Amino acid sequence: MSGAAGPGRAPLPCAARAAAALQLPGGAEAARPGVAVIDLRFPRGGAADVHEIVFKNFYTAFLSVRVQRAGPPGPRRWVTCLRDHRLMPSPHTEEGSQDYFSLRRHQMLCDMEQVTALRFILRQPSPAWLHFSIEELQVFPPAQKSPQKDFPSWLSQLTPPEQPASPHGELPDPEKVSTEVQQMWVLTEVIRARQAAARIGRFDVDGCYDVNLLSYT
Repeated sequence: MSGAAGPGRAPLPCAARAAAALQLPGGAEAARPGVAVIDLRFPRGGAADVHEIVFKNFYTAFLSVRVQRAGPPGPRRWVTCLRDHRLMPSPHTEEGSQDYFSLRRHQMLCDMEQVTALRFILRQPSPAWLHFSIEELQVFPPAQKSPQKDFPSWLSQLTPPEQPASPHGELPDPEKVSTEVQQMWVLTEVIRARQAAARIGRFDVDGCYDVNLLSYT
């Protein structure tokens, strides 16, 4: 189920007959079997590729679609491409009775190319609805593919412009710079510690300080 076709899409020109209810022999009103038929044809006996069928339901419970396709001269046979497609979840209730529907090509059981006529078979088994049909019936062709634009050969051979060289050259990796700075700091601390130890150690004699040496410093 879906809404009507979007803007920018043109339906195929066609003519649909009003729904004709089938009756059992005798013509009694109570003998209606709940079946109606709508025939749709293209102008001047033409053929068309059908991609989508859009319509508004009016109390039809089940829908079947049959098509005639172009072929050799002679009688054309009807081929069923959709069988008893449910439009109303329950024929006895209002749900789905006036919804929009879209039937696409992938839902069909037969090829939809070069179609000359379509026949819609409507069924409503519930006696609650004496009149049923489908309205606003539109048939759409496949979407037109946008043509690819050909570019001149010289345009495809153009090379991208070269990037100007940076006046500062390439910048060094910040992580590498940080690691080297940390290593230099550790090395500086080690040298400073060794220098302090050397200044203290020159007064040390066998683990003790010489008082005479300290007194002259």
